Parts: sequence; C-alpha cells; structure tokens
Amino acid sequence: MSFTPSQEQENSRLMLIGPHRVFYYGLLGRPGVRNFGCATLYVSDLEPLQVNIGNGWSARHLAWVPPYTPHRVRTADRHLAVVMLEPEYTDTVMAGACIQRKLQENASAVRARILEGVMRLQQVTTSARLSDAEFDDLLFGQPLPRRLLDPRVSHVVDHICENTADPCSASCLADSQGLSLSRFLHLFKAETGICLRKYRAWRRARTLLYHVRSPSTLTDIALETGYPDSTHFSHSIRRIYGLPPRDIVSGSRRLRIRVQVTASKGPPSASTASSRKFAQPAAAMVQSSASPWATR
Repeated sequence: MSFTPSQEQENSRLMLIGPHRVFYYGLLGRPGVRNFGCATLYVSDLEPLQVNIGNGWSARHLAWVPPYTPHRVRTADRHLAVVMLEPEYTDTVMAGACIQRKLQENASAVRARILEGVMRLQQVTTSARLSDAEFDDLLFGQPLPRRLLDPRVSHVVDHICENTADPCSASCLADSQGLSLSRFLHLFKAETGICLRKYRAWRRARTLLYHVRSPSTLTDIALETGYPDSTHFSHSIRRIYGLPPRDIVSGSRRLRIRVQVTASKGPPSASTASSRKFAQPAAAMVQSSASPWATR
C-alpha cells in the first residue's frame, strides 16, 4: 500500500548539509541496498519503516544504522526523516548507545522532536549557521559526544573532507604527516576503523549532496567531484546510495537545501565540498533541487 504525499509534506521537504552532519526530510523513493560511511538514523513520518540490516525485514518507527553497514529501507507513505553523523567527528558508538537509551525510555518523544526539527528549521533565518552542538540540541536535546582522533589522522581527515576531488596519493598524505606509507595506512585504519580507500570513496560520494542543484551534466558533476569518468561515478553512487545518480538528480524537485559551513569560512566555496568551484553559489535555502533519496 502506498500513500499520496500531503501538501504539507511536499512543502516541508528540506536537506540541511554540513561537513559533519546531514538532516533530510522528504521522499525516500525505492533504493536498493545502501552503504553509507556515516551513522544513520531513519525516522518514520506517518507509517512505520520497513528496515533490513542483514537480519530480515522489521517494522519500526526509528532505525539506527552504524557506519559502513549495508541496509535497505522502505516506507509506505514515501516520506521520512534522516539524520547522518560522520564517525570521524562524532563518536557514533557512544552516540548510538545514547540514542538507543533514549529510544528505550521514550521512542515517541525522540521521533516527535526530530520531526518537529523540520518545522523549526523552516523558521530559522536562512543566514543562520548551526554549529554541530546546535544541530544536536535541535534534534536530540543535547550535544552528541565528539570523536578524538590521533592529530595526524585528524589532519588528513580534515584535508580529505575539505578537498574530496584532490588526487593526492596515500603516499603524499603519509609524507604530509611525516609517516611512512605502511605506518600511515595502519594508523589511519586503527584510528578510524576503516581503510583509507573506503573512507575516500564515501567522502567523494557524499560530495554529490552539494551538487544536486547543479545545472551541469552528470559527466561534469562526476569530474567536479573527483571521479575519473561518469561510469565510475555512476557505479560508486549506486553502490553507496542504492540509487543511480540520474534518479538522485531528477528526484524531489521541491526539496529545499540549506548548506552549512563553519562561520569563519564564510559562504560555501571549493573547500566546502571539493577542490573545485561549484557550478553556482549555494544559497542558504534553495528551491527546485533534487534529493539523494528519492525518485518521483
């Protein structure tokens, strides 16, 4: 059974994008298996979600998915909210435990607060920039625990986060921190829990969120975000999001996008998402953009 989205649902669709967090409310579409490099909290809108995290389908109103965990999600009413937390900046193990405790105490209150966050974000001035702590307080009522990495790994993570299209090799990154290649790769995986190659693949795919309103062709977006060609781009996006990039770019026309940047950095620029310039400036709230979740 499927539902026709209400006018209120359609008018409320939005995506808040920051370097460490994403909040999305809108259409889900019909994705296949997805495998995000972030921790993800799915929140139902009206009807319960159908979630499969490798152990069969189950119905629930909230679902916590750890980073790099293959999963599938469906919803009858087509709308949902999604919170994405990057594990290199948030201790997602502790955050997950904290959220699970809140769900056990009063899952309805957690769900209601997150859905109310949609309306509250609609009322916040478009020039405002939410810090990570403000984002957490808005949706969870408290700051989530930060992740502390070895400073050398932290510097590399920041560089990759800010320059996803940078072709800098692993050897170059190792040299920048005064480490041998083998020592650097071992340290990176020990600190983050994931190999450098997978981390870079996720951060590069995540950059698509900043380009969904671009008038550029998919090939141009692929090159803009650091992929060698559109074929690699399409395969990577489908493997991670469970949807082909063409469906992502063409979906959810009414989605409004709000790009978050650190206050000291000013407006979104090349350093926000890739090492090259956006096709056009990213306004705080934008109409007629597309969703990384939905197909019409």
